[in-house]
Amino acid sequence: MEPLLKRHFRKLYRRISVQKVNHQIIYLFIVALISLISVFGIHKLLVEKAIGSEPAAQLICTKTPNLSPEQLSSQGRESYESGQFDEAMDCWQKAIAGYRKLDNETETVNNQINLAQAEQALGFFPRACSTLLQIYGEESCKTLPQEEEKHNEFGKKLAERANSPSKIAGLRSFGNVLRGLGELNWSHEVLLLSLDKSQPQEKAAIWLDLGNTRRALSNKEQDLYYRSQDEQNLICAIIDGYATTEAYQMAEGEIGSTSPSLFNTKLQSQLNQLSLVLDLQDWRNNGLNQQTKGKQDVLNQLFSPSGLFVRNNKAENCWTQLGLNPSQYKLTNQINLWLVNQLSEQNPLIQLPKIDNLQQQIEELPETHAALFTRLNFAKNLIRIKNVPTTKIKQFLETSIEQAKRLRDSKTESYGYGYLGELYEKRGEFELAKKNTETALFIAQSLELASETEYLWEWQLGRIYKSQVPARTQAQTKAMLQGNLNAAREIYQRAYVTLQSLRRELVAANPDAQFSFLNDIDSIYRDYVNLLLWDDSPSPEYLFKAREVIASLQAVELENFLRVACPEYNVEEIDTIVDKKAPNTAFLYPIRLEDRIEVIVKLPNNVNSKSSGKEKLEHYRESITVNFEDEIRQFQRDLEEEYTFEAVIKEGKKIYDLLLKGTEKFIKNNPNIDTLVFALDTNLRNIPLAALVVDDTKNPPTYLIDKYAVALAPRLQIPTPRIIQDKKLSVLAAGLTKPDAEKYRQFPEYFQKFGKLPFVTREIEEIQKIGGSKISLDKLVDDEFNTNQLERKVNSSIFQILHLATHGEFSSSPEKTFILSYDKPIVVNELGNIFRRQAQNQPEPIELIVLSACETAAGDQRATLGISGVGVRAGARSAIASLWTLDDKISVDFTKKLYEQLLKPELTKAQALRNAQRELRDEKKFPGRQHPRYWAPYILLGNWL
Repeated sequence: MEPLLKRHFRKLYRRISVQKVNHQIIYLFIVALISLISVFGIHKLLVEKAIGSEPAAQLICTKTPNLSPEQLSSQGRESYESGQFDEAMDCWQKAIAGYRKLDNETETVNNQINLAQAEQALGFFPRACSTLLQIYGEESCKTLPQEEEKHNEFGKKLAERANSPSKIAGLRSFGNVLRGLGELNWSHEVLLLSLDKSQPQEKAAIWLDLGNTRRALSNKEQDLYYRSQDEQNLICAIIDGYATTEAYQMAEGEIGSTSPSLFNTKLQSQLNQLSLVLDLQDWRNNGLNQQTKGKQDVLNQLFSPSGLFVRNNKAENCWTQLGLNPSQYKLTNQINLWLVNQLSEQNPLIQLPKIDNLQQQIEELPETHAALFTRLNFAKNLIRIKNVPTTKIKQFLETSIEQAKRLRDSKTESYGYGYLGELYEKRGEFELAKKNTETALFIAQSLELASETEYLWEWQLGRIYKSQVPARTQAQTKAMLQGNLNAAREIYQRAYVTLQSLRRELVAANPDAQFSFLNDIDSIYRDYVNLLLWDDSPSPEYLFKAREVIASLQAVELENFLRVACPEYNVEEIDTIVDKKAPNTAFLYPIRLEDRIEVIVKLPNNVNSKSSGKEKLEHYRESITVNFEDEIRQFQRDLEEEYTFEAVIKEGKKIYDLLLKGTEKFIKNNPNIDTLVFALDTNLRNIPLAALVVDDTKNPPTYLIDKYAVALAPRLQIPTPRIIQDKKLSVLAAGLTKPDAEKYRQFPEYFQKFGKLPFVTREIEEIQKIGGSKISLDKLVDDEFNTNQLERKVNSSIFQILHLATHGEFSSSPEKTFILSYDKPIVVNELGNIFRRQAQNQPEPIELIVLSACETAAGDQRATLGISGVGVRAGARSAIASLWTLDDKISVDFTKKLYEQLLKPELTKAQALRNAQRELRDEKKFPGRQHPRYWAPYILLGNWL
């Protein structure tokens, strides 16, 4: 599939008519614009649209074959500055070929840098990366960022190879491309090298780029903290933010007052500092404080006498990650003052005098498409500042709209009306908000690429209608409710359809755009589900749609995690599986909304029934308190402790009642149901469902697995299910007692974090001992379990089960999802490389991966994405893994019981896991293991049959 921008923007770029301005200004602005789209909130505003005649079929430099390299280079520059990026690429490619024939290295490199800029403008970040790498003696960017050893080796050579002014200039472009690829640490490293080697007049722009990379790092750490509650992420988010401000201020300091040619760099730096302040305040108000329900200000507590900055060295780790010497940055008080200033409502950057000064500078810009981008970015920030008068923003936006009309820039005009609608929405003037948003939507729908802006205005219009729907718990007339409610549902449905069309194509996009896109999808899809399930008894149509929407959200999360489209071939819908292949299964969809849990239940239909199946979707809801997430986290913490049995029983019963008690009335009429499969939402995924308590009056209590086998399905669609055939199992087992100390010198954090697994050899031997002739076992133990041997064995063997007895961790971040091999940690995306030929050698996918000694990252709400990611990367139908680490001896006992059950031909994988867990808590066989911490962490994801 061609990337999104290439497919849709080719004609648009040819039709741009941009006023000729200084090339350096265009260069600085375009690079900053591409990297800061998400920072300013105009996520899709990468292209300007002007109405004009259709372009010629043949590119200009192709039509004129006798141009000299100098002429080709000049024509490329002219095409680039007029927005015709595909023509610029064509000219610069030909110029590069011409200069190579003349052995003119300097001009060859200059045109390679230009070519990479055009490729970035078209969204071809991997191609731009490869173009720039060729300057420094590498051919391709396909594997270098992912393969750490090659990456590190190249990094050492880069400083030596950047040995001329043109190659030094290329470092800055390379750093920006790496940021676009999401390689943020490497981007920062390269930009620091560029700063060190560049001339004084070039440093301002490099500092601006460094600030942009540091800002992206801070945003990433904020998101990781939201998911994991890891203190390290919180501290790094703040330090990266502090370093961002420092970089922007350094950019201004390098320019001074006598550099009119760098006016745009200085203005961009000031605008970036403004939006950074607003983003940090939003993070504090809408992120951190919402997580603590306003009980505490987490940021203020950091700098108390017992705060994190004072009592540990995690701040040093953050400076080290930035490649900076921690000893030069032990400035706790200075960082505290900076943070207090950033979060203050009195910050000078958001006061009217500074706002007026920025507006005056922007008003002095020439009336160009580029200036319109700046105006809209500024207007977007103005809307977020409480003390800026509405009339001031309104007049500024209306002027911007008039300029867009004069430039015949329909897309920017659409954004202008859309932001006017947002302004009125935030001010509570809903009729004006509707009017302007509808105008923005009408213009967007007339564009060649409507969906890029269309979903934003559909979402905004839906929010406006939704805000006029009375709260669900309030008394209201049916007419008053249904009018706005139905309008909101209709508009959200349109936004959902639009986003579904974009979803697949965004997988290949800039990870910053993916992150922004995922946040938008999460909000839109949940708002839509909330509206669909608004009524006390939603219609079957709405139940089906709600289930579809929330399942699509889960698929987006997995795709965003893997940064690839998940395979859609050879899949069957869950309903068909339940009705025809698993009539003893009930499928549950618990959906977490703001004030309640909605549960949709799919029960098996009579196979001979002519019903469409919609009658068999059941539904119930339970209200939840503001403390619900705290209760979930407490349950998870108590499950991992040894002396918490009574608390776990009490908490497990409460969560069972919230999530599953409502199911009882539906299942009691289906006595054959013995398996529950869940598509769990958000942080509910980390709950070990086996430990939920059905009846706490008995001794021992009745747990969920005493009544049902349990499995998780991470998506609405799963690989075609089948029971393991013949019950003669072929197993590839790999185990690691401890990594090689010498080889892990470059991975000290992994080596120090995990201890020995002394029972690994015994665990693998138990598999053979249990199965005898019924199990064909191939094994790799300790030094044999290295990446090369694993890849060779995986791609030359045929096996149904892959058993990995090694430390590992699952996280919602692919960089932090890994397993340990003898010579190095293997992160989840590297697994794809290891398994790349396995599917060709083996007619059927791997049936099951068992990860017996791994664990999920502490506190990470989406950590099971890591388990799903491992399964997808390995091409497996299902995976069994542990949510927390256990004693090595327990893993041996679990493995023994699991394989005993897997060998029973009448059992599904879910039933086999259930039986193994129940045996592990048998007081007679395993005294002292009645606490769920010993048997409940094991979960099954994927095909449960």
